[in-house]
This record gives sequence, C-alpha cells and structure tokens, in this order.
Amino acid sequence: MKGFIFEELNGGASCRTYLIVSPRTREALIVDPVLELLPGYMQRLAKDQLRLKLVVDTHTHADHLSGCRELARMTGAVIAGAPEGSVHRVLSDGEVLEVGEVRLTVWESPGHTSDGLVLVMEDRVLSGDTLLIGATGRTDLPTGDAEAEYRSLQRLLSLPEDTLVYPAHDYGGRTFSTIGHERLTNPRLRLDHDAFIQLMTSPRNEKPARLAEALAYNTRPLDAHDAPAEQSFML
Repeated sequence: MKGFIFEELNGGASCRTYLIVSPRTREALIVDPVLELLPGYMQRLAKDQLRLKLVVDTHTHADHLSGCRELARMTGAVIAGAPEGSVHRVLSDGEVLEVGEVRLTVWESPGHTSDGLVLVMEDRVLSGDTLLIGATGRTDLPTGDAEAEYRSLQRLLSLPEDTLVYPAHDYGGRTFSTIGHERLTNPRLRLDHDAFIQLMTSPRNEKPARLAEALAYNTRPLDAHDAPAEQSFML
C-alpha cells in the first residue's frame, strides 16, 4: 500500500489523534479525536478539501472527551469503534475499514478497557491504549482486565518486528516505536505471565482527573441528532 497520508494531529500532546487519507479519493479517517481540538481538525480537513468518512475511538476514553460525535455532526462522518451503544457502526474482530484504497484491519484488543481495539495496516498498527511506547495501558480503571490485556499484547507481538507502533497516548514526546523495539525494551513485555498480572493488578491511587466526566460523556447513547448525514460535499 503506497501513497496514503498519515498524520498525527495534536502536535505532540500526550493524547494522540491520527488522520489517514486516500489522496486518490480525498476520503479521510480520524482516530481518537479530542473534543477541545476540533477546530484544528476541521481546518486540516478544509485545507485539502478532504471528505471525512469515518471517525473511530479505539476504546472508551477515561481521561478526555471524545470528539467523534461532534465531528460526525459537522461532517456527516460515520462513528465507528467504541464504545458499543455510542457509535453508528460497531466494529468486530477481523473487520476491514476502507478509506479509498487504504485498508485497516480491526483487532479486538481488550484489557485496558473491555471494548479496546487496534487498527492494523500493512506496515503499522494504531495500538490504542493496549501497547504504549515503553509501557502498556493500565488495567485498574472501569472494565479493565489484566489477563485480557496480556493476551492482547501477545497477539500484537505476533506482528512483524518492523511494524511501526502508533499509540493513543505518549507522555514522553515520542512519536512512534516498532514491535521489535518494544519486544526488546518495554519492561512490561519482558515480564512473564504471572509477573505481568501481579504488576497490572497492583493498586494505584492516582486516577484521571476527568474520569467521571469523560466516562459519562463518552458512553452516552446516540440520539436522533447523531444520525450520519449524507456526505455529498467536500469540506
């Protein structure tokens, strides 16, 4: 697969939002948008007259408000992914998303949350909060499951070593990693099963500052105003 556009839209902030574009069709997909940053996303779409086809959350975010719903209202895009009940299109394991000629395969990836997903492309994976750079997603928040995360991580490690890893968060200013680099250097991936479960189930006192607000906002059901509009225009 050649010639697609792939950009991180949040300028290195700890929350990462990805834009994927087919230059041929000018169709676009945005993954894990942040509500407060919508003006910048809309400017980017308008710059190249892109048609936003899909917006996807890789999991139910507990630290920020998702921008998927408002992006869909503004552009007519279809909301896909997580959480179930708050999307137009629930995604299942093995399903393929198409943006022009660009294809992304959905893997269910529970652990950080029960509805976690990763999106696998030919040379890279959008790993959500399952696999981070030098870490893994915490499993002590609502619907987290350390055993499920261990299995999800083992599946990710089956990808080729040169597969690029683009997580939904990074707190050290890093842009990407690879499966091979994480296998060698990520301390959590070097633990055996029992040690990993023990670490991930150990009590943690700190919680995301907006936990209750984010979960309430991000999981509320869609209403009539959230129906996808017909996309007969370019932004």
